[in-house]
Amino acid sequence: MDNAQKAIMIGVGLFVTILIIAAVMLIVNPAINLIDNAAGKIGNLSETFTTMLYSKYDDRTVTGAEVISFVQQYAADENMIIEVKPNSSSNMLQLGKARGNESLIIDKGLKYDDTNKQTKVSALTDSSNPETYVPSSARYEAKLIKSSSGDTVVGVQFVRTNK
Repeated sequence: MDNAQKAIMIGVGLFVTILIIAAVMLIVNPAINLIDNAAGKIGNLSETFTTMLYSKYDDRTVTGAEVISFVQQYAADENMIIEVKPNSSSNMLQLGKARGNESLIIDKGLKYDDTNKQTKVSALTDSSNPETYVPSSARYEAKLIKSSSGDTVVGVQFVRTNK
C-alpha cells in the first residue's frame, strides 16, 4: 500500500505541475502578443513622429528662433548633420556631431578633423560675431540632407534668405 500511495502522490504532483504550467502559458502567451503589438505601435508612432518632425524642415522657410531651437535639440545626436549658413557672406557652420559636405546628398556624416571644426551651439546666439550669429527674426530656408538613395534623412541644412 505504501508504494501505491507514493505513486498516487507522484501522479497528483505531476498533474498539479502540468496545471501550473498550463496556467502560466495561458497568461504568458497573450502578454507576449500584447508586448509585440505595443512594440509595433511604438515603432509606427516613432516613424510617424520622425516623418512629421522632418516634414517641418523639408523645403520650408523657418525663423532664426526655430533654427536655434532645432540645433539645441539635435546637436547632441550622434548621427545628425546640422549645417547653418547665418548670412550670405559667412561660411556654412557645422553644428552636429557628424559634419556634412555642404550638399544635400551624403550617405554618412563625416568626422571632424584639424581643418574642420564643430561650431559650438552658443555661437549662434553670440550677436558680437556676425559670421555665426543667427537673429531670431531672420528667415532661413530649411532643406533636408538625405542619403544618395533619398530614403534616409541624415540631417538638415539652414541657409539664410533675403525674404
